[in-house]
Amino acid sequence: YGMTELSPAATMNCVRFHRLGTVVKPIEHVKIVIDKSMMPEGSEDGEIQVFGPNVMKGYLNKPEQTAAIIITDENGMRGVRTGDLGHLDEDNFLHLTGRIKEEYKLQNGKYVHPSEIEQYSKLLPWIANIMLYGDGRSHNVALIVPNPDYLAGYAKKHGINKTYEQLVNDSDIQAKITEILIAHLKTKFGGYEIPKNFAFLTEDFTLENRMLTQTMKLKRRRVLERYGDLIETLYKV
Repeated sequence: YGMTELSPAATMNCVRFHRLGTVVKPIEHVKIVIDKSMMPEGSEDGEIQVFGPNVMKGYLNKPEQTAAIIITDENGMRGVRTGDLGHLDEDNFLHLTGRIKEEYKLQNGKYVHPSEIEQYSKLLPWIANIMLYGDGRSHNVALIVPNPDYLAGYAKKHGINKTYEQLVNDSDIQAKITEILIAHLKTKFGGYEIPKNFAFLTEDFTLENRMLTQTMKLKRRRVLERYGDLIETLYKV
């Protein structure tokens, strides 16, 4: 795990230290701090701050941007506010859970980190991609792109002769995916975090349709621009 401002690594996998579901431990001479000052009380996650000799001096000719991201610890060591959310476990393994800018608050005041829920959802073979939405709303909803290969295998096994588009729009298939996904999410997330309504898409989020960044992260604003009307219908169900 790292970023350009960290030259570029902060953590690194190795033979002795590795753990699935984490981005492993900080590299030598690097310190990671989890800042929870802007998080709700009791939150496990916070902003990941990285300190060490690998931290950049600043952005060229951009003093304001530099001041917004560069910090120092009590010993004068330079650090960077990464803008990423995460936490350190008892063995100092770093768990990356989302971006601060992606976090939003529901009407009930509860904060939601959508990327963490999305990544956990994609552990299911049924789901190729998913995006949650619920900013300022009473509950979360989700756009789901079913996995075409898994869907084709399921159809073949059960003697269903339909195209991918027909399978995605099949009410029985949608109900099955919804049931499996909700049960899966209940093993880790609170009820307020789990989407209540779903829409199913046949087109994935890709670089080609400009729904993903070059680092394969969702361009949420672009997805909302394209599917905003569809999302609104989910709040009228």
